[in-house]
Amino acid sequence: MRMPIALPLTLTLTLALAVAACDGPREQAGEKADNAAGAVDGEDSLKSGPAESLGERQDQAATSADEAREARADALDEQADSERDSAEQNAEALEQEADKTRNGKE
Repeated sequence: MRMPIALPLTLTLTLALAVAACDGPREQAGEKADNAAGAVDGEDSLKSGPAESLGERQDQAATSADEAREARADALDEQADSERDSAEQNAEALEQEADKTRNGKE
């Protein structure tokens, strides 16, 4: 039985939106602080108080920093792979030169 393509696409989009809508830890703490300080009507209020807004920006900054670190790590992995390949090529050339020397074919 073949599944319609719309179903997996819908499920994927729903999951992506659900993850994107999740509050980060700093935003959640700010929401509780705003509620405790009376800055909003309640914890489930649609209005964001100052601490929640600040927490959201801090969560976004932390996410951006994590993504930047991951990108840097990926770039370093790529650089290491490239340098490893270059070293292997140099080693192969030196081994061939050593073989020629041993065989008297300089």
